[in-house]
Amino acid sequence: MKKNSRLIAVFILLAAVVAYFYFNRSNNTLKGELRDFAFKDTSAITRIFLADKSGKQVVLDRKSNDEWVLNSKHWARPDAINTLLKTIHDLEVRSPIGKKAYNSTIKSIAAKGIKVELYTKSGKVKTYYVGGPTQDQYGTFMYMENSTVPFIIHIPGFNGYLTPRYITNKTDWMVKNVFRLKSGDLKSLEVVDRQRPGFAFRIDADPATGDFLIYDGFGNSVEGVSQDKVIDYLGRYSMLNFESLEKTLAPNQRDSIRAVLPFRSIAMVKTNGDSSRIDLWRRPITSQTPNKTLEDGTPFPFDIDRMTATLNRDTSLVVVQYFSFERLFLKPSDFQIVTVRK
Repeated sequence: MKKNSRLIAVFILLAAVVAYFYFNRSNNTLKGELRDFAFKDTSAITRIFLADKSGKQVVLDRKSNDEWVLNSKHWARPDAINTLLKTIHDLEVRSPIGKKAYNSTIKSIAAKGIKVELYTKSGKVKTYYVGGPTQDQYGTFMYMENSTVPFIIHIPGFNGYLTPRYITNKTDWMVKNVFRLKSGDLKSLEVVDRQRPGFAFRIDADPATGDFLIYDGFGNSVEGVSQDKVIDYLGRYSMLNFESLEKTLAPNQRDSIRAVLPFRSIAMVKTNGDSSRIDLWRRPITSQTPNKTLEDGTPFPFDIDRMTATLNRDTSLVVVQYFSFERLFLKPSDFQIVTVRK
């Protein structure tokens, strides 16, 4: 908080200096490059950085034409990305800030503004700050870095202000996908059930033949593997989602979970080098747990419907259903060809 306060103070001081030159200059022409908030070639943008004054920040990196990664760990919501890119493309200046509103606008942006940095392959190409709405709610105050004056920005034809499109809360960017696997994309997959050592295996794709190789938990090659069984199994990873963010556990329950080794883990590496990982823990019984006891009243030791998990070693906890994930934990022998004896 002290660091943020110092930054705000510096920002206000700089604003006061530029205000002096702005209101006392003889030439009132505004430089075009300091009012050009839009970036038309959004297909060239490779990274977007967003940060607010409360300390929340996100980094969005383009992985392909239509896929973006959040903070190097999670897939970012395509709908939110598309909305943000369209906003960046369509921004237009409605008017500069008048003298009477200058000080209050600068102070408001300094205290509550969102910093936006746009990058292409050549590096950072634009930095500006997004403030709040105008009184009529149809414009948004914005300030270009190194400019002398803020502007009222809008998108022609859109009736509303633009601040909500610049999302700084990472959980609002996250898609619920845990794994998204397409045919031919797998390089390796490691599945571990630490409470059942026999339920551990690794699948490697042989780049030379396209076949899948299976190894048990000790690294021994599994013979007689049915390729059809492996392909059927990998189809279960085509679209696996978590249910929700973990919001009901108490702080001590969260600490207890993180303090022990997860009882299950799955790690996937794709042919393009992308990796995904989920670590799973038994979920404690909470007030929201639907099934707490057996028919005779004996309490369950843990939630029998849901597990708690982390994705890609992030500290945030999510909730997943046994229904979706239980079928992923098999024995190496489950992939073998069954020989029928006569």
